[in-house]
Amino acid sequence: MAELHIPPGINYECTSCGKCCGGWAVPLTEEDFERISAESWSAQNSPLAAKSPFRQLTKYEAQNTPYTHKIVSESQFCPFLVDKLCLIHARYSAEFKPSICQLFPYSFAETPSGVYATVSFVSVGAIENSGQPLVMQRALLERKWQDFRKLFPSYSPDWSQIKLTVNQPLSWDDYLLMESKLLEFLRLRDRPLEERMLAGSRYLVSQLETAGGTSAVQGNYPLGGLKPLDKHLLSFFHKMYFPTRPQRRGEADFHIGRLVCQRFLQSPTLSFPGRSFSIAQLQSFPFANDDPQIEDLLYRYFYSYIFGKKYFGAGFGQVSLIAGYHHLILLLALIKLHARGLAEMRGAQVADISDVVATIRQLERQLGETKLGGWAAAAWELLLFSPLRANRALSNS
Repeated sequence: MAELHIPPGINYECTSCGKCCGGWAVPLTEEDFERISAESWSAQNSPLAAKSPFRQLTKYEAQNTPYTHKIVSESQFCPFLVDKLCLIHARYSAEFKPSICQLFPYSFAETPSGVYATVSFVSVGAIENSGQPLVMQRALLERKWQDFRKLFPSYSPDWSQIKLTVNQPLSWDDYLLMESKLLEFLRLRDRPLEERMLAGSRYLVSQLETAGGTSAVQGNYPLGGLKPLDKHLLSFFHKMYFPTRPQRRGEADFHIGRLVCQRFLQSPTLSFPGRSFSIAQLQSFPFANDDPQIEDLLYRYFYSYIFGKKYFGAGFGQVSLIAGYHHLILLLALIKLHARGLAEMRGAQVADISDVVATIRQLERQLGETKLGGWAAAAWELLLFSPLRANRALSNS
């Protein structure tokens, strides 16, 4: 087995809240479907007697996945969720549940230097950092990794083409040195998170200069308000990651044509169910910046993304390191803006930890749906290269 790397400071244990079992249709492999559908569930729970909870996937849905069916429900939550507990688990065992449920919330990234384990922040247990540290659960994580390989036997991420930015190739060893520096900045927890993230941006740009590239900025970054394109980019990403209605096929993807149309035809607002806000309105709404719970959650969230290699290269659309890191910076700006909008919608006086939790859980779900390719990837590199734009986004969030 490849060396398994486990992030220190990240804990996980299921809190039995049931909140993770809602908001999506659970996919099933053929083996899952045959095992679970063979049981008589109607006698166990009356809602399951009215209608079969299983549906075969369409050809498009099943494409490039190990799944053939899914569990569907007319409510927000899985129909097998009874009194906040899984009926399948209660009647049989954890091993009887769908394969994806057995793996949740663990995720893995196989790289040239080993396998990096993390947890999804859709999970309330991950959000709350509950239970034992992951570093004390090595045997479990090794089993989960083997389960992951069994479920995705063709998983073979390509890390051979990573780059610092376009036309600036990067070796894996050089990347690991840069990552250690990014995490070193992130651990400076006596400083504001925005300052730490921007220190990482400046460091990466300085490495581009060392490699013979051309930097867009020298020395300290000037402060200033958001430019029109900055606002449209934030608005566009907000529509992708925080949709107000179920998305149709491809709507979760980054599409440069839609961004161009928005730039010239729409105002850069952030939409919530039944209401929209300008960025200026959300900027003026109070945010609990000094809340240690918020700081800890945001730190763990971005630490996990960097440690787990989920933000560039094979971990995210094969984008370059600089563009991937600047995307994380824009996500931090969006988290603070969206949390403010949620607080305003519920009539609160300040955006607090509950708003940040709801924001991160929704963001985490949508990030897994985002795809890049072709012209979209090229536009992504162009739009997210600028350290000045990253600085403006955080300075005005």
